[in-house]
Formats: sequence, C-alpha cells, structure tokens
Amino acid sequence: MSRIIRPGSPARARASLLATVRETLAEFDAPGLPSDARDRLAFVVLSLRELEQSTEQTAQAWERRGYWVKVEQFRREWGWAGHGARGILEPLRGGDLEAAVQAAGALRHRLPGSAAPKPRHAPAPWAGAYARLTNESASG
Repeated sequence: MSRIIRPGSPARARASLLATVRETLAEFDAPGLPSDARDRLAFVVLSLRELEQSTEQTAQAWERRGYWVKVEQFRREWGWAGHGARGILEPLRGGDLEAAVQAAGALRHRLPGSAAPKPRHAPAPWAGAYARLTNESASG
C-alpha cells in the first residue's frame, strides 16, 4: 500500500492565511484609512477565526495520539489568533475603525516577513467580508 500525500496540509493553509492577512493589512501603512477598511478588517477577523479553527483541529489530532505536552505548547503558540480576532471585532462592531486598525496593527509581529506584494488580477479576497461577518454573527 502506498502513502497518501496531501498537498494541502494545515500548516501550509495557516502560512497562506498569514500571508494573506499581511497583504490585507499592508494598505493600512499609508496615511488615512483605505475606502474598504471595514471589509479589510472583517476579512482579517474571519481569517484569524479560520486560523484558530485550523490550529484546534491540529491540536485535537495530536491529543488523540497522546502528545499532551506538544498540544499545550501548540495552543499557547497559536492562542493569539483567537484573541486577535476578538480584539479587532469589538471596535469594528462599535464603529471605531481607528481602534480596530490599532488592534490589527498589534498583530503584525505575528505575521511572516513581508515580501514584495503580488499584483492582484483576481478580486480582492476581502471584498464583502464585512457583510459575511455580519451575517455570520447574526446567524450564530
């Protein structure tokens, strides 16, 4: 029987999410707020929630194997994602974009080093994210 190779590992998905969050927040480096600031911040919240779910799935898989010390260390290492999402969400819901931007900026040290931004040919992934976040919050 041959090995099953999964090209889309959770670690790769987390790295991709972090890079996308870094790219999304790059627009806040310029003076003033971008016109789509609310959508960008909502996208960061949604991405951090997805990151939190991914880390929890990995931790649960390790728990089933009995890697208790590794699980606790992993959860401590990635616990910032959930806290960061909540830190951005509260001011965002209250309409305080400046505070939400500051909360998002506080996460920058957690994001991978910056590379040259790639030109986007597809629609921005954050387009409509605030509406998705609002619908998600209303239904759940």
